[in-house]
Amino acid sequence: MNPVHSSKRIKIAEDPPQGSMLPENIGWPGETNEMPDVKFAVEGEIFSAHRVVLGARSAVFKAELSESAAEREEVMPIKDMQATVFKLLLEFMYTDNLPEEAPFEIIQGLMVAADRYGLEGLIVRCQQRLIKNLTLDTGTDYLIFADQNGFSKLKKECLEFLSKEDILRKLAVSLKHGLMGVNHPSLLDELREVYESRTLV
Repeated sequence: MNPVHSSKRIKIAEDPPQGSMLPENIGWPGETNEMPDVKFAVEGEIFSAHRVVLGARSAVFKAELSESAAEREEVMPIKDMQATVFKLLLEFMYTDNLPEEAPFEIIQGLMVAADRYGLEGLIVRCQQRLIKNLTLDTGTDYLIFADQNGFSKLKKECLEFLSKEDILRKLAVSLKHGLMGVNHPSLLDELREVYESRTLV
């Protein structure tokens, strides 16, 4: 698997892993390959897993696996997802762990995948890491992503951060501000509203 390279790297493994309540004798197939009973095809790569684990962690996976069993599919295709993201998604479902560092593009993919499979805990963990890494450079990217994908907590935090007077002054003379005005004018309007509400307090 080829790693995804990016200049924006974000630490996302500071919190202790949460208890997954999985049977102790079931290991993550990525490490142990112990008696998997389902396979997934993602971007030409094959991933093995256990139905009982995925079904216990995700009601969406449980329904899809039941349908797959009824249709006797040997390998389930996963569309609209990077293989790297799917691998990390599986690892989280088994271990509650995330890699120490990951590019923003991978975190984006993980959050979208977590939303797709109803993994609220993964969404929360990823949002926390993005919020901790808010800067003038990253804030607009995070805001646009959150707005487009319905991540309200992340969007709110981005608006609050970018509407700080010192940050907003720098943003106003940046290229990102101009691009937002062209491509996402409604977000600029929301940002101004948050700033104005601050000044009225």
